[in-house]
Amino acid sequence: MTTVLTDRRIVSDIDPFSPEFRADPFPHYAQLRDLGPVVWLEKYDIWCVQHYAQVKAVLSDWENFSNAGGGGLTNYFKTKPWRRPSIILDVDPPEHGRTRKVLMGVLSAPALKAMKPGFEAVAARLIDAALDAGTIEAVNDLVLPFPLTVFPDAVGMPPLDRHIMLKYGGMVFGAFGPTTDWYHELMRDAETVSAWIDAHCERDVLGADGLGAGIYAAADAGDITHEEAKLLVRSLLSAGVDTTIDSIGLALRALVDFPDQFALLTEDPALARGVFEEATRYDSSSQSLFRTTLREVELAGQRIGKHEKILVLIGSAGRDPAKWEEPDRFDIRRKIVGQIGYGWGIHGCVAQMMARLEGEVFFRTLGEKVGSLEHAGPSELRLVPGLRGLARLPIALTR
Repeated sequence: MTTVLTDRRIVSDIDPFSPEFRADPFPHYAQLRDLGPVVWLEKYDIWCVQHYAQVKAVLSDWENFSNAGGGGLTNYFKTKPWRRPSIILDVDPPEHGRTRKVLMGVLSAPALKAMKPGFEAVAARLIDAALDAGTIEAVNDLVLPFPLTVFPDAVGMPPLDRHIMLKYGGMVFGAFGPTTDWYHELMRDAETVSAWIDAHCERDVLGADGLGAGIYAAADAGDITHEEAKLLVRSLLSAGVDTTIDSIGLALRALVDFPDQFALLTEDPALARGVFEEATRYDSSSQSLFRTTLREVELAGQRIGKHEKILVLIGSAGRDPAKWEEPDRFDIRRKIVGQIGYGWGIHGCVAQMMARLEGEVFFRTLGEKVGSLEHAGPSELRLVPGLRGLARLPIALTR
């Protein structure tokens, strides 16, 4: 790595989208934090922020650092996106507030409470099956089936081939960084997959008591249009499955890596929420977000021009020693105040309480039922753009 300090900016040739970076981003985060609060990444002509303080500042200030420029590397102010932008993720107030209010209404505390027994039943069935097998590949046998069952069920989707949702998620999140051969191959099916998703967001195919029905009820009440209701259902399906799958998988690997922490969970399954919360800080599925400046701004003494992209490294913020004591230690009893793993500010993850409920149910069930947990082979990361997650996690477990 070569790094030079110019008269206006700190410049680095670190490539945050390279396979080497994605395989183990944490040493690179430390290098970037050592350089300064705001760094220019010359390979992509973008800025990045990597300290907790600047990450939180950017995510808190939508009037200067906008979502409307797109959540990935592509700048929507300069390049037309491949699909219609999300009406919840890719907009700013006042439009954002109107649609977010609808989602917050359907994802209310009473609604989540009603979902919990169904989540618990699915988690128990999957973990019992894993215990019967003894040795499993946990990503495909345990981790993936849980959110892929409970989340679409909660939305009200019929029990069809929901794996198409994973392909759609790959198309959405794979566009966050520079496009690759993997992404271009995936996009060959974009028309077919988009049509499938579109059809399954229609009101008449959704259950009468799910989240989707609640969104359409808001359209009946005049809070949004019926076209917007369909787009909000689509946003839920695109953002609510992949992230939770990867988060649970990474949290499960952390428990296998740190047997002392798994022992704490088995002694007190009430620590399940702490498992998921700490894992979201320690090794989050969402390692980065993008914001785009709406005007010329100054951040930590650095002048940044209008319509420039800023890579917000929330994974680095989660390991910032200026914020966290012993940040590289996984500790499920850590008292986390100021969690940044779900974003921050008005654009913080709208479904984060549902993701937390899924994580809590999964790991409480694991702590109650599983007596031992260990690696049965090397784990493998899924080294594609977008989210950070596992491709394989062989484990052995006993009652």
